[in-house]
Amino acid sequence: MNTPLNVITLPLAQNNIIEASAGTGKTYTMVTLYLRLLLQAGENNFPTPLDIEQILVVTFTRDATRELRQRIRERTQSWLKLLESYQQNRDKSEIKDNELLALLPYLEDHLALAIQRLSFACEYIDKAAIFTIHGFCQRILRQYAFDSGLGFKFELSEQNQEQLRQVNYQLWRDKFYSISAEQAQIVRQVFVSPDKLFKQNERLLTGELPKIKQALPFTDISAGLDYYQQQLQQFQRLEQQYLAEFIDWFKQYEANLNQQRSKSKKFTDYFDAVISATTTIEQRIALAEKLLPIYFKKNKEVELPTFVVEMEHFLQQFSQNDFCQKMHYLYVAELRQRIFEYQDNHNEKQFDDLLRMLRDVLQKPSAHKLIALIRQQYPFAMIDEFQDTDPVQLAIFSKIYLQAVTNETTTGFTVIGDPKQAIYRFRGADIFTYLSIKDSSEQHQAIEHIYTLQRNYRSSAKLIESINNLFLNAKNPFYLDEIEFIPVEAAQQTSAFYVEGQAQKAWQLLQLAQDENKSVTMEIMAQAFASHLQQLLIASQQGNAYFCADGQEQQAVSAKDIAILVRNGKESDIIRRALTQKGIASVYLSERSNVFTSVAAKDLYRILRACLTPFNERAVLAAVGCTLWGLTADQIYQLKQNETEWAALIERLLHYQTVWQTQGVLPMLYQLFQAEQIPLRLQQFDFSERYLVDLLHLSELLQQAMNQQQNEEALLNWFELQLSGNSDNEENRLRLEREQNVVSIITIHKSKGLEYPLVCLPFILNSASNRKETFGFYHDEQKQLVWDLHHQQTEKVEQEAKAEEMRLLYVALTRAKYQLIVGVPATFNAINNKSRKWDSKKLTALDYLLLGGQQHAEQKEVSYTTLLTKTLVDNYEIQKVTEADDMRFQMKVVTPSHLSARQFHQNIEKNWRVTSFSALQAKLQALYGEHLSDNAQDYSDNAIEIDDEETAPSVMPLSIYPPHFTPFDLPKGAGVGSVLHAFLEKLDFTQPLKTPSLQTLCQYLGLDEQWLEPLRIWFSNILQQPLPEMGCLANVASTDKLTEMQFYLKLGNLFNQQQFNQILSQYHPLYDQQHPVQIEEIQGVIRGFVDLVVRQNGKYYLIDYKSNFLGDGIEYYQPEKLAKAISSQRYDLQYLIYSLALHRYLKWRDPNYRYATDFGGVFYLFLRGMAVQNNAQTGVYFTKPSVELIEKLDQLWGE
Repeated sequence: MNTPLNVITLPLAQNNIIEASAGTGKTYTMVTLYLRLLLQAGENNFPTPLDIEQILVVTFTRDATRELRQRIRERTQSWLKLLESYQQNRDKSEIKDNELLALLPYLEDHLALAIQRLSFACEYIDKAAIFTIHGFCQRILRQYAFDSGLGFKFELSEQNQEQLRQVNYQLWRDKFYSISAEQAQIVRQVFVSPDKLFKQNERLLTGELPKIKQALPFTDISAGLDYYQQQLQQFQRLEQQYLAEFIDWFKQYEANLNQQRSKSKKFTDYFDAVISATTTIEQRIALAEKLLPIYFKKNKEVELPTFVVEMEHFLQQFSQNDFCQKMHYLYVAELRQRIFEYQDNHNEKQFDDLLRMLRDVLQKPSAHKLIALIRQQYPFAMIDEFQDTDPVQLAIFSKIYLQAVTNETTTGFTVIGDPKQAIYRFRGADIFTYLSIKDSSEQHQAIEHIYTLQRNYRSSAKLIESINNLFLNAKNPFYLDEIEFIPVEAAQQTSAFYVEGQAQKAWQLLQLAQDENKSVTMEIMAQAFASHLQQLLIASQQGNAYFCADGQEQQAVSAKDIAILVRNGKESDIIRRALTQKGIASVYLSERSNVFTSVAAKDLYRILRACLTPFNERAVLAAVGCTLWGLTADQIYQLKQNETEWAALIERLLHYQTVWQTQGVLPMLYQLFQAEQIPLRLQQFDFSERYLVDLLHLSELLQQAMNQQQNEEALLNWFELQLSGNSDNEENRLRLEREQNVVSIITIHKSKGLEYPLVCLPFILNSASNRKETFGFYHDEQKQLVWDLHHQQTEKVEQEAKAEEMRLLYVALTRAKYQLIVGVPATFNAINNKSRKWDSKKLTALDYLLLGGQQHAEQKEVSYTTLLTKTLVDNYEIQKVTEADDMRFQMKVVTPSHLSARQFHQNIEKNWRVTSFSALQAKLQALYGEHLSDNAQDYSDNAIEIDDEETAPSVMPLSIYPPHFTPFDLPKGAGVGSVLHAFLEKLDFTQPLKTPSLQTLCQYLGLDEQWLEPLRIWFSNILQQPLPEMGCLANVASTDKLTEMQFYLKLGNLFNQQQFNQILSQYHPLYDQQHPVQIEEIQGVIRGFVDLVVRQNGKYYLIDYKSNFLGDGIEYYQPEKLAKAISSQRYDLQYLIYSLALHRYLKWRDPNYRYATDFGGVFYLFLRGMAVQNNAQTGVYFTKPSVELIEKLDQLWGE
């Protein structure tokens, strides 16, 4: 049961689904929920406020993450200003945000804290946990590298289709290069080529492989080829055994076969093929499959010959189409395995690999710890566009949030989507995966509630009413019982679109006078729409076409207010040609073509070839004859006859070659375009704008590629390879010709989430569900994807295609704010133009709705207009399509105002910078020549020489370690320190050390497994070593520690070294042992990472790990030796900076915090020295800076 959503009272600490119909403010709702969590406001919230890094938001595109982050930033800033104003004057009337006004009672008692949290969120919004699904997986796999067992050794790259193609080529070679000629012929028939095979099955190479319901007659590709040959031989035997009898029978009973000439002619063709020596067995089987079922039915009066009976039996057992699908299934399964093996054996990972890797990690029996860590890090997760999820993504979030876990962390999981807008099946999205999450099953905790957003803020009231009526007209409009259409109400009651002072209907229908074939219909519709938009824009220029939104001024209609929705580039080309003929500028926003496949690319290649080989006559003629240079055949003839002009041309080409060689290809091309007047020549063509944009784009790509090529010839060879268009690089996609004040043409798929005042649907009557698919897929009762290899579930396959078509229609109809302009046929598509017979398979989605969900033949007598009136009532107007006139629309030319850059008059603080302790340490090393070694995160593992007269021999027992396997025998170097830090960062101190984690540690330290037990002993001692006042690390729960706390310590004023040294001399006990700090004045922030902050016994402790090698015995790690190491390395500066940063942070988080009583102190743990447990505190340096010192530094670096 769906419940209307109340965003103020929605329980956040539970599992929810929010279904947001188009235009109902989904993003606005998500931001409101985000701010509720941030402020702990509203009913049914979390027990404590959540930080921006604890609220996980996952979307499916990078653009969506950027938009959502910006929307959160803007709304947070708005709430902050409103609350700050309210805090001063307590005037609620100034708060215009309804949600904030409703939440105000929850914030009254801690208004200052709410303002503080909003301020912090505004400042650090870039740290918010807002990711794409791939970004989230990457973050988890890297952050929990030890817990996942995958380590750090993988590099992320864009989806590299070329890499997958190479794996495909290798599989093709392995399988087919050694087969016989007969089997090669089968391969060509089934697969055609490796490229076509890859293209056909590309979307099946990621995600889950569809199931199959029946066992295959063969288990691999080689066996399949043998099986096919056996079937051909069986067919041949049938022909040899019974064909003569069949021929005699056919001649005798030919007149009785069928009285219809057309069918008789087809069967005679089959008979001729059977007895012909030129047809192949495959061709004869195909003809038999097609024609025998039509002509030989069981109710025939004639007795069927044995050949027909045996052939019927044969075709029941064998189908070429089924065989083809089975072979494709086996090939895809093996190709997937090859791809996964390749990816597992290489460090370079692609985006989809991350999902599979995390899914597999979470399904391991040992994953409970990792799941608990993720839930602790992200107690609340909000997943956007969940209707576009797939089984792998669901498995990830189900494991983390929906399945029962043992830890007691309060969590919330909310998914937001709209199943009516699930239109990305071709990308692997699976609406049935979304629907399965609603089920309360053994695999999932029950979703507590399903909520809906039921108020539309996009469209006018009349348009919403008409769409509600249309979808309510059918009992089950989306074909699936789980997808319910719930009518929405309009937020804008008076918004309207006016022409000539008359409010326009919500639907403007352009109806064909009579139905034609598809290609003719599309041309007629394109011309009709172009004429209609032309008249509309002319009316707007005269001030007679405008929009009037609720409470806003009139806005004239312009080209940018119009969107034309199409299915593909072919439809776009048709409508763009029609618009161009009418003088209407447009841009195709869904262009995915490769610029290297454009006409401009081929022409530019010819030009470059001519410049590089100017004495090659054929190359030069090819260049001057292409569109780019533009000479006619007559001009080329005259050029060849005139030696002076020809010589001048060669001279120019030589000059361009010199510029290319000395300055680069881009300067050369720009010079050529200008000197040869290329832009001026192109103006004569309608496509000049597109062509010129492509030229400039290609010129840039050539300049970039030039740096990777040895010379000009190599660059030209590279260019020639690119002309195949196989590269999937995003940079190669065609760019937009223009973006300002043009009609937008966009595919329905890409239009999802967008809105336009006027939306045109010229070709919506072209149903894609009638398209003959190569392979059939459907979902079974468990909502799992099945490959219909045996064509036994054709009805389910067709129904799912129609359901997708209906969802596509819903998306298209819900983009408009004021009006839909729709092309409709004269009669239903299901009526054959010639025979007038009814074919329900040809019904479009719009037809289905108008017919009330009925598909029966008796509906054919109902007129299209009658059903429109019944469904849309008075919210439509019909305009019959007539022959278009030749008038062109002249767009007003707006002269741009003179622009000049703003002048910057403020001073830039040149000393302001972000620095770190490492940078300060390096300056001191350069100044005093001391051995100071560390890096940005203090992971140094270098040896430190301590000047000491005499060091007593080791007296501490190291017998617990095997010889040469003590911590002092570990490798040295910065890399060792990094690995040890990462291991301790992920380690749960309260749990026993696990062998898999130690094995991973050995792997990254380059150690064999003989080190497993020594490492276990060492880390056990580290965790059990008593620390002054605090106790041992083994007692520190995960909830009482913060690892790798990053901070930016604001200096406030210039770094004054004189005052700094004076403060140290008065309050710092190590000052007398050190040189004064001498660093030039700086201003800005100090950035750092605190290894560990611990809360124990009511106090906070700062802990830093040091893996430095001080000596090969415990005696080198006594407290007095450590004090000298601290002083010589100036680690004291580090812990003073870190202590001040933690002090400021704790003051901000806790109003009752006091340094004297709540700050426990600083531990520097020299890990090698903690090799054995003892009371002498070997390896442990402890101190607590005085209150006076911290306060003085806080004042010096005042906030």
